[in-house]
Amino acid sequence: MKYQLGFSALVLASFLAYGCVSSGDIELLHREITDVGKRVDDLARATSGKEDVAALSRTIGQQTSQLLKSNADIQQEIRALREQMETLQAALESTNQRLGQLSQELAAAREKLQALGAAPAGAPAPAGTQPALGTPASEPAQLYNSAYEDYMRGNYDLAIQGFSEYLRRYPDTELSDNALYWIGECHYSKKDYDRAIDTFTQLLNSYKTSDKAAAALLKKGFAYLEKGDKSQAVINLQYVVFEYPASPEASLAKERLAKLGVKIK
Repeated sequence: MKYQLGFSALVLASFLAYGCVSSGDIELLHREITDVGKRVDDLARATSGKEDVAALSRTIGQQTSQLLKSNADIQQEIRALREQMETLQAALESTNQRLGQLSQELAAAREKLQALGAAPAGAPAPAGTQPALGTPASEPAQLYNSAYEDYMRGNYDLAIQGFSEYLRRYPDTELSDNALYWIGECHYSKKDYDRAIDTFTQLLNSYKTSDKAAAALLKKGFAYLEKGDKSQAVINLQYVVFEYPASPEASLAKERLAKLGVKIK
């Protein structure tokens, strides 16, 4: 604008110096100078508006980036919460299964001990039973129950010792396979999955008609999953379904296989 005004003033001065300018020329020149000034002002305002738009665009861009980052953080938190819920659900299912097994085991143990003539201390032995010479009838029951109580309290090392002692003394009773099964459960609870698998395998090989066979196969499958060996886990879980289809363990095996994406026909 200063350049335009200086130039116009110079022209005007030249005209006046030579005496060849009229009042109309001067008025026209003033109008041109005014128009140039308005154009320069308009240009300045337009330039200022562009700068404001650019600043606003940068601000919007920054806010958008922050929103995208916040959304990504929220999605990550949601995924983490979902994984925690799935873990808790699996733990709940395992706990329910364990409680059901414990209830069945307790009832079965009482029946078997009664059949063996192992009456509680102070109670008369069932008619027709004859305790072995030098071995009180309640001794097997006390040893087994003591180990079982240790297991229930979470004293897994003591429980393993108790059940192992029971097996050493009474390897061929109706509760021997159960004692071996609970040793496997103790190892599993201690997260010693290799020993748990070995113990459950020993049960399946030594007590082929055991009523704990389905449970042993199921826990073998779970132990392999904990070790990250999906293929062996699937094999054992499928075996539960095919060999013991009507058992509660088969239902649990199907649920876990479904979570692994394995379809059972």
